[in-house]
Parts: sequence; structure tokens; C-alpha cells
Amino acid sequence: MVTDTTRRSLLKAALGCAAVPVFPFGCTSLSNVVSSSNEPQLIGCALNGRGQYSAVVADEYGMQLSQLPIPDRGHGVAICPTQSHAVVFARRPGDYFMVFDYKKGEQIKMVVKGRNRHFYGHGIYSLDGKLLYATEGKTDSSQGVIGVYDVAQGYRKVEEFTGFGIGPHEVIIMPDGNLAIGVGGVHTDGRTPKNLDSMQPSLSYVSPEGVLLEQVELLDKKLSIRHLAHDGAETVLCGQQYRGEPDEYPSLLAMHTKGGRFESLNAEPEQWARFNHYIASIAASDDWIIATSPRGNCYGIWSKDTKELVELSALSDASGAVLLDGEFRLSSGAGSVVSQRKPYEKSIQQSSIQWDNHWSAI
Repeated sequence: MVTDTTRRSLLKAALGCAAVPVFPFGCTSLSNVVSSSNEPQLIGCALNGRGQYSAVVADEYGMQLSQLPIPDRGHGVAICPTQSHAVVFARRPGDYFMVFDYKKGEQIKMVVKGRNRHFYGHGIYSLDGKLLYATEGKTDSSQGVIGVYDVAQGYRKVEEFTGFGIGPHEVIIMPDGNLAIGVGGVHTDGRTPKNLDSMQPSLSYVSPEGVLLEQVELLDKKLSIRHLAHDGAETVLCGQQYRGEPDEYPSLLAMHTKGGRFESLNAEPEQWARFNHYIASIAASDDWIIATSPRGNCYGIWSKDTKELVELSALSDASGAVLLDGEFRLSSGAGSVVSQRKPYEKSIQQSSIQWDNHWSAI
């Protein structure tokens, strides 16, 4: 446990709104003028006002090209690798996912949840674009399900994978075609947690046929594994939500390579306090790992080599993070769009979009 003096310093750091420099050098430019290709590059969810939500297709700088209304708040987006289909998933416990053509800006199909099922907000296409995998749960128990949908059959559900735990959140596709699933371990009634004393989070690797290949756990069972990314090779990056004591600030990021152990990314407790116990989006380049926290109004950049934090910067309602042509793009619920290739060298554009949750790069 931390002392009262330390707790006060952590709270002060957590509530601070300025960037916390790790390295003192670098530059930032602010601009509303960008040169756009006017080609679809990014897709995310947005808030349009009280009770109104949309899926937004944007250029490489986050400037809107088109938008489609969605029936309720959205979360993650899956993009087909072989045709101009994209899928937006409802925020958990979700009732729907919507398939649309991101080039035409037209809805293709609305899929609603099955009996005793809900969506967790994420999904991914198979490498050949023939199947869509969605994280789902059994409503009465939160037992994890991967719903498998056949694209050629009009996104008909053809299979379910189970047996990997409670509360799967994000699923990603690895370069070898296997699935990596962030299993949060939390049973919920709506959004209310019911089993924090017995939660069992894990990172699970599952074959395209639904065979559990490997399952690894963090030492701290209060770290609910939520969001995932991979580095383009075999390493999975995991972002956590801490469900333990409010005045404790463990590492919220870890790396894992199949067959190995988890490796935590490093920062000081007062720096982790800025993230307010929650990581939203993660992206990685060859050298850097970036992670956002809307609850902490900030993002951080870590060295992939040393696993040390090298930048911690303020960003109001920091949400999406993707790697696009070797450069990070970050979104904000306040409309800011950050372009950054390495620590402390960034440009910031301002859009009129209230970005909500995640981005996906086309």
C-alpha cells in the first residue's frame, strides 16, 4: 500500500492536464490545414449529440469523408482485407453489429444478437476475408463465445467457439491466421461486475477451427485484459483495466510471445496513475508502443526495446490509436487528431468529430 504522502503526489499527477515529459526535447505543431488524399484510410465511431451515434469514414488525418448512423453507441471496427466491407460493433453489452461498404457509404446488413447472447464490442476478419469472428458472451453467465460468421452467406452465423473463459473483449488475427483473445475474466450484469473476487483474466490463442492452443495469465488477477494489438509479427500487446484497490497503480501494459511469459511495460506509479486504471487502444511500430486512456485524458509511448516509458502526454478523451504508413494516428473525443512517428515529434489537427472509442486503419 502507498503512504498518505505518496497518495497525494499520485493524485496530483493523475489530475494534471499538462504533458509529463520523460525526455525534454522535441516539437509539436498545431494545424487545421492538411493535405488530404480524400481516400478512406480510417474508420471509427463517433458521438453526434445526445443519443445519436455514427460510424465515420475518414482520410489519413481523421477528416470525415462519410458517415452512417448506428442504432446505439459503437465501439470497435473490423475491416475486410479483400473487399470494401467494414463492421462496427455495439459497445458491450451490445445488441448489434452493422456491416457497411466504406467506399460507397452504404449499409449492407444489420445483425442482431442471438438468444442469451450479447456482443463485447470487437471482432476481426480472417486473413482471407471469408469469415468474421466476433467476441460474444452468454448473457446469463458471461461465458465467452467467439461467433463465426460466413461473409459469402450474408454474414450468417455458422459456428461458435467456447472454452476459453469469461468476458472476452477484443479478438485480433495473428499473421499465422490464429486468433488472440483478450479475456477480461469479469462476469457482468449489464455493465455491473459481479465476480471481482474470483475473476480469471487471460490471453488465449485459438486456431481458426476453435482449438485452444495456449492460454497465459498475468500474476495480478485484478488486471482484466481488455485491448490487444500485435507488432506485425508474433508479439501480442495487451492493455488492461485494473479492478483492484483504487490507490494502487500497477503496470497496465504487457507483451507476450507464444510459448513465453508476459513482460510488463514499465513506468513509475505516479505515471500509471495518469491512466486512471484503464488502457483503451494500443498500436506498435518497429521501435515504439503507444497506448491511450480516455479516462486519464492521456497517452504514453514506450520503447519496444527497453520497455520503458519515454513520453506521457495529455490528450482530452484520448481514444483511438493506429499505425498508418509507419506513423501513429491518435483520435480524441474532443476532435483532436495526433500524427506522430516517434516521441515528442507530432502534429495535431482539429476535426469537428467527437471520436468515440477505437479507430481501425484500412
